[in-house]
Amino acid sequence: MNVIADNIIFSLQRYGGISVVWNELLQRARADQDLVLTELDYRTNRKPRFMERYRIPDFNAPTPAIFHSSYFRILPQPGVANVTTVHDLTYHYYRRGLAKTVHLWEEERALRYSEAVICISENTRRDLLKCYPWLDSNRVTVVYNGVGETFRPLPEVQKKGYLLFIGNSTVPYKRFDVAQEVARLTGLELVTAANVSLEQLNTLYNEALCLLYPSDYEGFGLPILEAQKAGCPVIAQRHSSIPEVLGDSGLMVAHDMPQRMAQEMVDLVRQLLSGPTQDINTAGLANARRFSWDKTYEQTKQVYENIYHNHHL
Repeated sequence: MNVIADNIIFSLQRYGGISVVWNELLQRARADQDLVLTELDYRTNRKPRFMERYRIPDFNAPTPAIFHSSYFRILPQPGVANVTTVHDLTYHYYRRGLAKTVHLWEEERALRYSEAVICISENTRRDLLKCYPWLDSNRVTVVYNGVGETFRPLPEVQKKGYLLFIGNSTVPYKRFDVAQEVARLTGLELVTAANVSLEQLNTLYNEALCLLYPSDYEGFGLPILEAQKAGCPVIAQRHSSIPEVLGDSGLMVAHDMPQRMAQEMVDLVRQLLSGPTQDINTAGLANARRFSWDKTYEQTKQVYENIYHNHHL
């Protein structure tokens, strides 16, 4: 089975959830002898053209083939079936102006040309079908993200008892202001992490009292599982995809008004401070085991195989 992997995301971001997901898929596809994998990678063997991210790839694919882009590109070539992954609908809900207009044009073009669409959570699938009611729901499959093997409890690391915030603190819907208020009310240190190695991130999870995750919207929420797999309790807002990912294993707050949310989180932080967290950590570790990158890859590959079978590529 010929698969063309469009690695354009690595030219758009140095760090980020989409790059993590795509890299995990690539590692497994490269080792899969059922695939004849071709990678379009503009960091190494291809010179990007002006505005490359918005253009049709300059590539003549061996057919039949699957073309799967890491970020909303298509290859409209006979004998090529396109697959698009949708991670979230943040541009619909939280962006405006030219950036939103251009992104939605790019996104809709990819959806119209795709034989199959992958969403990383049921919540993202619901949002997608709400935003694009013309999209055939039978073409949309949920494939959950996984969680890396790097994340694990480190018995030799001493707890430092700080509150940990993972995410872009300048993006309003991440609600960094709520995390700051929780830190102020509890008197605990608030540590933020950006652009650190996975091993460093694992250490931060191990040292923290808990991960604060007050985000209003997530397509999935990778830090939730990373924290749990490292044995770090999670306090999050009960919203968007977060209940799907956390299940019954995390501490969630129901109110989305900043002061009410902050106070609920403060109460949960004090609960963690006042008693043992072993049961919470055990539940978190069990929850994280529901997700793996091997499962993500196998389900993605199944989408490819279904296209080959149903469309006789």
